[in-house]
Amino acid sequence: MARVLIVDDEEYIRDLIKEVLLAQGHEFELAAGGTEALEVLRRKAIDLAIIDRNMPGMSGIEVVQLIRQNPKTKGLKVLMCTGSSVTKEIDEAFAAGADDYLLKPLNFSALLGKVAKALASPSK
Repeated sequence: MARVLIVDDEEYIRDLIKEVLLAQGHEFELAAGGTEALEVLRRKAIDLAIIDRNMPGMSGIEVVQLIRQNPKTKGLKVLMCTGSSVTKEIDEAFAAGADDYLLKPLNFSALLGKVAKALASPSK
């Protein structure tokens, strides 16, 4: 099973994703924002990060860019998660280095499918 970092400023979203992943046997770390997420990545081995795009302070886009710039985390699988289906914002997520994109409200079967796909694909 994988260790997943869930990054979202909304506690209930973090808890929802955590419960879905726990049911699949995954382990998790939680972060309420970008700075906290980067600190977790400094301290722990993570297989996949699910990162909210729009957070106060540091955006998910900025977090992904910093992950890709760091030699220790550049191969980390990243799913961007947001309520926006605007094509420009989806393109920005991929340009920043996201491996895939999840829309809120979350569809749990889509979430599990994208998690499985990301974990099965080779590192960047």
